[in-house]
Amino acid sequence: METNKAKPHEEQNINENEEDSSFPFPRARVVRLMRRSTTDGKQIRSEVKDALNIWLGNLVAKLSREMNNSPYGSIGMSDFQRATGPFDQIANLVKDEERLHLSLEKLKVDADQVQRDMRRFFDQIKGEEE
Repeated sequence: METNKAKPHEEQNINENEEDSSFPFPRARVVRLMRRSTTDGKQIRSEVKDALNIWLGNLVAKLSREMNNSPYGSIGMSDFQRATGPFDQIANLVKDEERLHLSLEKLKVDADQVQRDMRRFFDQIKGEEE
């Protein structure tokens, strides 16, 4: 006797392919993009898929409003780059933070060494032995 139950994986594909007009992008496309950057077999909860879809729609709207600030009759690549620039700079800021922390650590080590050298020098001038 056969049952008409679908396998969980098949049900998931059916659900992902169903389109809901309340979302800005096709859900299946968003999920495919997510799957490219997640570990195989990792489950992505439905509310995460929906939240990312809505967030992406809001991001597109925000970028579009910024590009619309162009004084020209058309939106060009310079407008796109101006609108997306802050988002591209985030990665650079993180790298800069790491670089600055390393520089500060090096400066601390150098300052400690200078302080030890100065103490040793002035102790010798004063005639104090270690």
